[in-house]
Amino acid sequence: MNLRRLACVAALALTVPSPVSAELRRVRIDVPGMDCASCARAMSGAVKKIDGVEAVDLSPEQMSVEIRLRADNRVTLERIRREMRAFGYPTKDAAITARGTIADRDGTAVLDLLNGSTLALAEKPPSPPAGIVEITGTSTFDEKAGERLTIATVK
Repeated sequence: MNLRRLACVAALALTVPSPVSAELRRVRIDVPGMDCASCARAMSGAVKKIDGVEAVDLSPEQMSVEIRLRADNRVTLERIRREMRAFGYPTKDAAITARGTIADRDGTAVLDLLNGSTLALAEKPPSPPAGIVEITGTSTFDEKAGERLTIATVK
């Protein structure tokens, strides 16, 4: 390859946007009734097997599970909840840290995690920031309304 062609390829590589990373980063779910240590360990082991999960920390005293996820994961909150419910544990509020874009999908404000999943927002921020943001918030699941995320902070 001649130098001119190599320079063109290098220049093109610098102008093409690189893929962005956005996803769930950390999830802490309240799990009422998590008082059987062996059941909780079995549930924890199943959650750890989800591709993209880095670590699972149980807190039977606080009846909660904290899940740390690897970068560029495709894990959804729905998948985590489903895995936990399979062991008979109802899941309550989930405190999350995630990266994504705030968007409008069919008239509903959502956090688009850019990994194939979205979280519906309880309310759209008054002036949603453009581009990828990191949010912390609480997601509440309701059988009728589904998952609703209330944003606490946006960075």
